[in-house]
Amino acid sequence: MTNGQARGGSTHRTAPGGERPAEGAYAAEPGIVRTTLAVLRRDGLRLYGRAARVTGLVALGGLLLTVVGFVAAWPEFTEIRLGAIQARIYEDSYAPDGTRVNTMWLILLACLPFLILLLHLACASLQTACSRAAAETGDCGPRGRFRTVLGVYALRGVLVWTPLVLGILVEEYFTTTLFREYTAIVPKWEYPNLFPLLSYGAPLLGLALTLLLRFGWVLAPAASANEGLGPLAALRRSWSLTWGRAISWFRTLAVALPLGGLTVGLYLLLQAAARPTRSRAASLFLEWGPDNTYAAYVAGVLAPIAVALLLTGALVLPPAHTTLAVLHQRLARTGERRSPGTAVTPA
Repeated sequence: MTNGQARGGSTHRTAPGGERPAEGAYAAEPGIVRTTLAVLRRDGLRLYGRAARVTGLVALGGLLLTVVGFVAAWPEFTEIRLGAIQARIYEDSYAPDGTRVNTMWLILLACLPFLILLLHLACASLQTACSRAAAETGDCGPRGRFRTVLGVYALRGVLVWTPLVLGILVEEYFTTTLFREYTAIVPKWEYPNLFPLLSYGAPLLGLALTLLLRFGWVLAPAASANEGLGPLAALRRSWSLTWGRAISWFRTLAVALPLGGLTVGLYLLLQAAARPTRSRAASLFLEWGPDNTYAAYVAGVLAPIAVALLLTGALVLPPAHTTLAVLHQRLARTGERRSPGTAVTPA
């Protein structure tokens, strides 16, 4: 990262070491990574303590949500188990009925928004704490409240994922029998050109729009936490800061890509390390729960995913949110120096 420069006078920010440059002089700011490390050295124990508490609460909420999902899907698990027993009696092979599998997928999709809400609660809490810790190095205006930052996460999540979900639904509706009697299948052999367009074009277009929106709004929670902006104002602020200048989106990309790569890489590593929990979770389910091997199998599949998600969030979110808060401060100060007469009004 290249070090930015700030003029003296009212635009100065106090450096992490507490020194303040003289009036009218130019002061070199430390780089984003260096500033983030300084914040973590000073407040890292407190931030990771909050991350541990939040992770524990999310784990409890996720466990409760999982129990509710298993209870809702239990009739399907029971029928699948009875079908397997009947097939074994007749010495026949067995595969679960597709409608029952689809029903369990629908139950999972119904639980997914509540799981995302739990993750957003954790992210909003940590983003607020990290932004306040980063803001102690200087005056960044009014501070956002937790519920306001949570509203930013919720609104951004809905808007960001809508294009991808719509693209997948278009693909499923026109090329598969997922919707059964309500589907309108486009046969591949009758429409050789239209079928690939619907099968791959719609999801890829939705994915591209999702990535574009996610990148443009990557600083929205930090903008809300640092400047006290409402959800819509925070999204507009993040978009203007990210795409305002070529150097702005380049700096944002240089921060967002390593953070995203670190998160995905750590998750994959932790999931691989947590694979032994799969057999243990299945054994515990059969020992303490009902005698249903299919339900135990699903519990075993979910166990390493849950462990990897929780540990990844606890380890990555404090430094990631601190980095985004520092990046927002730098881009906001650059915008203020370029247009000192403009101001952002909280929504």
